[in-house]
Formats: sequence, structure tokens, C-alpha cells
Amino acid sequence: MSAPRQIGVLIVDDSPFMRLTLQKILSQDPSIKVLDTAKDGREGILKLQSLRPDVITMDVEMPVMNGLQALDEIMRWQPTPVIILSAVTTEGAESTLKAFDLGAVDVVAKPSGKPGADLQVLSRDLVEKVKAAALVNLARLRPNKGLASSQQNPSTAAVSSSTAATVQPGITKITSSKSPSSPSSVSSGNAARTFSGVKSGVLPKHPVEIVAIGTSTGGPSALQAVLPVLPKNFPVPVLVAQHMPPGFTGPLAQRLNGLCELNVREGVNGEVLKAGTVYVAPAGKQLQVQRRSGQLTLNIGDDSPIPTLYHPSVDVMFLSLGKEVGKGTLGVVMTGMGSDGTKGMKEIKKLEGFAITEAEETCVVYGMPRSIVEAGLADRVVPLGEIGKAIVECVMRRG
Repeated sequence: MSAPRQIGVLIVDDSPFMRLTLQKILSQDPSIKVLDTAKDGREGILKLQSLRPDVITMDVEMPVMNGLQALDEIMRWQPTPVIILSAVTTEGAESTLKAFDLGAVDVVAKPSGKPGADLQVLSRDLVEKVKAAALVNLARLRPNKGLASSQQNPSTAAVSSSTAATVQPGITKITSSKSPSSPSSVSSGNAARTFSGVKSGVLPKHPVEIVAIGTSTGGPSALQAVLPVLPKNFPVPVLVAQHMPPGFTGPLAQRLNGLCELNVREGVNGEVLKAGTVYVAPAGKQLQVQRRSGQLTLNIGDDSPIPTLYHPSVDVMFLSLGKEVGKGTLGVVMTGMGSDGTKGMKEIKKLEGFAITEAEETCVVYGMPRSIVEAGLADRVVPLGEIGKAIVECVMRRG
């Protein structure tokens, strides 16, 4: 029996120290093989063409051709999963969000220069994210210029139209021929948005009190496709747990706030949840809720009811909602590697809450949603471009 094929990685960074550090970290995992390194974006593109790696790690600030310029060319001519290495600074976070728009699949925080802990975190995160990136659906790698881009990649269209998904009995699956990132059926303007063409499906048994969205690899772009669809009169609060390094969720919330009719901000410990507001869990912390005097408040901190590698963890958020909200919870799980969210969703479903998962054909990585579906927990399986409308349909239910 032959050994499993290794994941081929190309490292692009102008720092000799970082190139050596990344190479040492990745080479320690037997499932990963560093094919080569490059000192700038132009050299990286040349080596990409000859080596055809499975994954690229890309610095942003480099001479000759920077990481964003190289990323743009890569996604234009030879789409390959790219992980951005970024400094935890305001400028670094802004560059990372631009990289997501250009098609990057994930981000790893560069060491701050402090000895010890930073490198341990880098080692864990980098290996995990390289393995996740190697599972990326290449048909989903395309620029997502905010919500302005509405052109569908022909290869993605072919995948969407030809995929016949197998779903659990009782699950409603919505299919769509529209671009997953293009909410073209949503009218704009000051008037309340209408949702023509929403295909009806299973609705929650109970009124929805809160919506909670969990996602990981590919999540920032997916959130940009879903949250702007929610109208400004949306009657419940929305929580978001996105796997990201500390320092990046605040700028992500600011970006989303500029795209959405709802208010979007990073959650603050102790604040009362309000309808029509989206609360993004701060990276490095756990987001939970508490009911005090009949009001739901955020409990953000280091405590976790279960062992988990993720901060924030979708499981922790869902478990909290199962305890405090129960049947009034609408849980949504989108693209991401692994099974974070499944344990918490089981609790929500026991209490007759509702579950929506992203369909395989639009996921960058079909891991977290697959886990929900295979556990028999999904009520609706929905392509990315229809998730926002499905959420509205469930929340605005009449009965």
C-alpha cells in the first residue's frame, strides 16, 4: 500500500528568517512537503508555474511584487489556495481583507517578535490551515470584490449545475443557478428589501429569537455574501463565530458594517443583544450568551464549557444558545474544515431549534457543513447565494 500523497507547499516571503522558520515548521509534519521558497511575488509566480504546489503561503509586504499583486495574478491565471501571513496591525488587517477579496482562503498571524508563545501558535495554526487549504474546492477560488462582483466563474457554474447532492431524509435542499456570491435578486434602496423567488422549504417549528452563524476557511467572503441580504428591519440579533487570529475580527466587522443594512460590530462583554445588530465574536475569545432579567447579554471571555482548539468556537456559541435560548435558535453553518459546531448543534436540535447548512457545491471547504449533514442535524441545505434569503424566510415565518 502506497503512502498518502504529501501536500506540496510553496513559501513566498522576503524575509530569509521567515522562509527558514516556515520551512522548519511545515517540514515537521510528514503529510506536508515544502517544494521550494521564493523571496517575492514575481519569483513566487514563476515557481508556481513550474512546481504546481497544492498550497501557497504568501507574505504581503515584499519588494518587486507584493503579496496582493501576486495573489491577483495567481487567481487570474492559475488558481491555487493561498494562505496570507499578516502582521497583527491595522494596516496588516486591512491588507488581509483585501487578500480575501482577491481569493485568499485563510490568514495566519505573523509572530510579533516575542519569543516562545508566538511561534507555538504559528506552528499549530500554520499546519492546520495548510491541511485545510489543501482540501479547498478549486472551482470556488475566485476574486470576491466585496459584493460588487456578480460574474460567475464558468467552472463554478458547471459544478453547481452538475452536482447532485445526497441529503438526509427530511432535509430541504434549495438549488440555484445564480452566482453564489451575487445577491442579484435583492432590490436595493431605502425601501425594505423584498425576496422574490425564494423557494419555500421547511420552516422552524418555533419563532426564531436569534440567528447564529459559524464558519471558518472561506468564511469572510461567505459572510459578505450572506449578511448584506438581511434587511434593516431584521427583527432579531445575529451572532457570528468566524475562525480568525486575534486582531482580525474587528476590521472584518468594520468591513461588513460598510456592506450591510444591519449594524455590524465586534461583540463587547456584557452588552445587551439588540434586534437588527450583528455581533462578531472577538478572535481569541469565546462568545456565549446569558439571559438576565429577560434580556440576552453577551458573555465574552476565556472560559469554555468544553475543550476546544478554536477561539471563538462555534460549538461553544451553539451550546450557550441551546442552554439560554433553545428552540428559538436558528443555527447556520457555512464553509470550513473539521466539525466545529456539530456538538453544539446537537443540543440546539434536541430543543427543537433549526439548522441551515451551506451546500457542498458552494463551500470553499466542505467540512463543518458536511459534519452537520452527516449527523442528520440539517433542516435545510442551501447554496451560499440563497442562505441570506433562507434565513429571512425562517425568521419572518408566519404561522
